[in-house]
Amino acid sequence: VAGGWSKYKDSLPFWSPNPTRRAQQEAWFEEVAMLAEQAGVDGMLYPWGGEWCDDDASDYDEEYLPCHREDVLFDLEDGGRGARPRRPTAAELAPLAWPHSCWWHDRDRIVLLYMHMLDNPPDGSFLWEARVCEQVHALWSDGRDSLRTSISYVRQGRLEGARPASTRAEAEAMREEGMRMAFSDGALPGGEDIPGAAFVVGRAVTAPRRLMTHQCFEDEAAPGWRMLSSLPSCPNPHMRFPMSSSLREIVSRGGEPLKPLLPRTACKCGQRIGERRGEAYDADDSESDSEERREEIPVEPRACILCLSEDWGS
Repeated sequence: VAGGWSKYKDSLPFWSPNPTRRAQQEAWFEEVAMLAEQAGVDGMLYPWGGEWCDDDASDYDEEYLPCHREDVLFDLEDGGRGARPRRPTAAELAPLAWPHSCWWHDRDRIVLLYMHMLDNPPDGSFLWEARVCEQVHALWSDGRDSLRTSISYVRQGRLEGARPASTRAEAEAMREEGMRMAFSDGALPGGEDIPGAAFVVGRAVTAPRRLMTHQCFEDEAAPGWRMLSSLPSCPNPHMRFPMSSSLREIVSRGGEPLKPLLPRTACKCGQRIGERRGEAYDADDSESDSEERREEIPVEPRACILCLSEDWGS
């Protein structure tokens, strides 16, 4: 299921529903749901079946990128619709070894995986488990390449040869085969805008990428997925990421600190960490924040997750 499953996709036992297996999958789904609720899924502002952005968004990508993660984490912390995440207590984490004990670090990914499973409920087939693993690869990859896999072409949100349209109806009329419509805000290569245009129509930009598969995560802590796939209710142990000898050595030493998730604050590059796309930050807005929220915002600017990801890659 975890890798190389495509050669079995036409096999009747692989995609055929099994009532007993479905019961196992549903039991696991219920445990994933409880953790997603604890992480704040009820406050999510966009029920897109587990997708991290609308496919019309200028930052659309088939993989969960750092820019998407920043927005999703902000929505979870913002507590829309009156929901608030509940951080696990020390007593709850005590029975868990590293990296499982750090699952809160991946709370946004757990929420998005749950939303995907909610939109694609268990059916009792091995194919359902394989599709879940595919979603896990996209959620935990950060858009990175792997030398172990062949090149695939991933559709992105920006458009080439874009033409402006003032209304949706006008944009729909301009669409031709192979073209798509998007909001004009940042939809062009380089993020340029077309003044006075609400929509643009053009051809989607595709980028060559070597998508990560299960084996590519053997050195990754990935605490959220390692914890979910290790639950007793998980229907298939082969859904777990493999663990390299170097990672096992880290586990034997009790683990190591994970890369921090930065608080909502200003970045040295001028970007407001956690701000919603297309919204300007007003310093006066901080007056409406709770006392707890204000205490989380340091005075000195920190690096946003985009700048930080560039530092990690250097």
